[in-house]
Amino acid sequence: MNIFQKNLTALQQVNPALSTELKKIPGNQTFEVFATDSFANANILDTRDHTPLYQAQPVEEIEQTLKSFEKYKLYNSLYFYGIGNGYLYQKLLENPFLKTLYIFEPELELIYIALHLTDLSKDIETGRVKIIHTVDFDSSKFMLIVNSIDQAFFKAYELHIHTPFYDKYLDDITHVNKSITKVFSYYVNATGNDATDELLGLENFLHNLPLMVQNPTLRELEKKGKITDTAIIVATGPSLAKQLPLLKKIQNYVTIISVDASLPILEKEGIKPDIVTSIERIALTGKFYEKTSKAFQKDIIFALTAIVHPDLLKNIKNGQIQLSMRPTGTHYYYMQLDEWGYVGMGMSAANMAYELASKIGFKQIVLIGQDLAYGKDGSSHSKNHIFGEDEVKQNDRKDDYITAYGGEGEVKTTWVWKLFLSGYEKAVALNNAEGKITTINATEGGARITGTKEMPFQEVIDTYVKTDKVKPKIVLQKPSEEEAYEKIVQSKQKIDEVIVIAEQMQRRVTKLLKEITQMINRYKKYDIKEIHRYVKEKETKKLVDKIAKVRNTYYGGQFESFYGFLISPLLTHLEYDIAYWSIQPERSQKERIHKNWKMIVFHHEWCYRVMVNIEAILKVINEKKVVLEKELEKEAVC
Repeated sequence: MNIFQKNLTALQQVNPALSTELKKIPGNQTFEVFATDSFANANILDTRDHTPLYQAQPVEEIEQTLKSFEKYKLYNSLYFYGIGNGYLYQKLLENPFLKTLYIFEPELELIYIALHLTDLSKDIETGRVKIIHTVDFDSSKFMLIVNSIDQAFFKAYELHIHTPFYDKYLDDITHVNKSITKVFSYYVNATGNDATDELLGLENFLHNLPLMVQNPTLRELEKKGKITDTAIIVATGPSLAKQLPLLKKIQNYVTIISVDASLPILEKEGIKPDIVTSIERIALTGKFYEKTSKAFQKDIIFALTAIVHPDLLKNIKNGQIQLSMRPTGTHYYYMQLDEWGYVGMGMSAANMAYELASKIGFKQIVLIGQDLAYGKDGSSHSKNHIFGEDEVKQNDRKDDYITAYGGEGEVKTTWVWKLFLSGYEKAVALNNAEGKITTINATEGGARITGTKEMPFQEVIDTYVKTDKVKPKIVLQKPSEEEAYEKIVQSKQKIDEVIVIAEQMQRRVTKLLKEITQMINRYKKYDIKEIHRYVKEKETKKLVDKIAKVRNTYYGGQFESFYGFLISPLLTHLEYDIAYWSIQPERSQKERIHKNWKMIVFHHEWCYRVMVNIEAILKVINEKKVVLEKELEKEAVC
């Protein structure tokens, strides 16, 4: 098997679409290859403008580039625009610290040539090398390939240009760079920096846990929810009103999944959804249910995240409740209640509705009212929205412009709606990659959702909706009382476990914080820039090793399995700084001391935040543990 066949075989496993495109190339057409003494020294000429890939001897140029990259020796990931002849990457991959190498290339033929010259097959197969053809590249595609570790090191992100040859692709370079930074920005904003929301979510979850296990599982809904081939997701954007007359005509022949905010609107229009989704923790969301009648709620499946406020659940007067957990929280997985499932990777009830529809497996998922932008009249929501059509006020300082539905012009949006949009685009891209679900945006207004088909709602109905058979009702079965009781017992045992785990971590972190504080106080009178003159490397190294031991206990074990996500909002942005500093050079004693000192100072704050969070979380757990205990006492009496 020659080099190209080995590379192609590896690529077929991780990027079959690119592999297929490369197989179609009959040979060099636009570029000529000039190899002298070795493939590593191969130069490539663009016959369109007669520019060579390398100005001098390729090996000499590449060796100079490698020298300049010594400062990146500890970097976890590197990003390059331009594949060149491939030799640079073969050499960079000799560095064991480099875990991921992203290579963006605009010319398919240059990828074809490089993979004939350089064997990257092992690293392609393991995902260490990711080659991306930049035709049709966008942020949603990058979301699918970037891993969580590289997200953590986003502050070290730079897009390196392989050689001056690629300067003529400036527009594409700019587009690639913007697409990558958009994804990193999404993850940073999605993380937030306020742990209050997560504490409220935990409090609600523990309160709702008994009710969750006494009601149908997500697996039950996935199994019985596909009562038609087509699901219509009803959001509350300004464009919704014009689609409702059409939806009313076909409501008996499609599955209607409504976000909570659309529920009162649909009742006024005489349209009953089959499924309603809620994802918010706050009590205010319960207003959407309070404003709908008991008769209207009958037969509706209320598919909610288990973190919804208990007041919301009180306002569900009829219908069937189905609670599931969010896949974003490690503590939910720790509870081992997998049958009730995990939905809510996105950040809105509409994102959740799309994810749920995907899990159920509809052939077509149609979006209406999903504007994710202000209307032409400045409105933020649909007519009859209970909080008003202008619930979200325009803000010229914070609002932004994005591509409009149909691809013509731009529309005004908010940073929150942009987060919802990114969540949609990631989920749609996953469905498109699998090829089983067609997503159609029939909003006919607002923002473009990349990856969806844009079609008028009437055309969607004419093409996909069959009116020869009325849909049946979704009827879900609850677990038996014995099964529910067993799950409550299991949950109580898990809660007792995590209390012990947290108390152990408290002791470790308290001891470490004391040692860090003592060292900082010893040297605080000295100028930080001159700290290497006063503190000994051995002394800092000893404390950094202790920090590493505590971090190893914190991350990757039982503690993180439950507490990691709950504490992360207050740690993540600090961890970005720690990650960036951890990969800086250590070429001299001075650099090593300053790096160690920086890590010590960072972890003074790190320890404090961990301690405060553990205390707050334990307070919630101990209070809500009583709910489980009371439920067990009640069941025992029965």
